[in-house]
Amino acid sequence: MATLGITFGGAWLAMSGGKKPEERGPAINAKSKEEESFVKDFIKKAEGEKK
Repeated sequence: MATLGITFGGAWLAMSGGKKPEERGPAINAKSKEEESFVKDFIKKAEGEKK
């Protein structure tokens, strides 16, 4: 019983994983901090208008 519990419990934990990349937000490959902040602000505004 313990072996099955550990096996299935470990498989369940491994499959649950962490946050998905979509939940963390898109990757921003900016060349400068100003460009990164511009993109982040643009995304916030776009999501605000969407709701």
